[in-house]
Amino acid sequence: MHTRSTRALLFHQIQSTLLLLKSAIRQSSRIVTCGSRGMTTTSKGNKALKVKREPGENGTSLTDDELVSMSVRELNQHLRGLTKEEIAQLKQRRRTLKNRGYAASCRVKRVTQKEELEKQKAELQQEVEKLASENASMKVELDVLRSKYEALQSFARTVARSPVPAARGAITPIIVPGKVAATSVITIVKSKTEARS
Repeated sequence: MHTRSTRALLFHQIQSTLLLLKSAIRQSSRIVTCGSRGMTTTSKGNKALKVKREPGENGTSLTDDELVSMSVRELNQHLRGLTKEEIAQLKQRRRTLKNRGYAASCRVKRVTQKEELEKQKAELQQEVEKLASENASMKVELDVLRSKYEALQSFARTVARSPVPAARGAITPIIVPGKVAATSVITIVKSKTEARS
């Protein structure tokens, strides 16, 4: 939701900036075409330039969209018959408009990439926190199991060393092989773990 509102706000800011730039360009290089009289007047400041045109010929009045979307071949055809000043002005205007478009698209791309990276960062932080929590609980569980294991091992050693009365009354110590003792301890630990879960 936040991403959509940010993109919409950015889109409206870019649109308003482009509208302001278009009006500034129109004011700085005002072009008036008079096709019926065959005259084109281009005014910049106090200077007025009159160039004779044929009635059906294209004047220099191009919209910004037309100028930007025009191919180089079309632009060159359009520039035929214009003065060097007019050609330079149109080319400069086209360059400026294209640069503004590139800058706007780069800004949008940069903002989009930033939002995507922030989203990935948040997801990774959640993953790290989840893994840290799991790690902490596993450490606690491991400590509990280790203490149980040590207690059971100590108990097994005590049982293995304690004497048991023989059938005839003589006291003989029970010797349990190490493998059997470890197995019985492991069995006890497993059964306690299974009972707990």
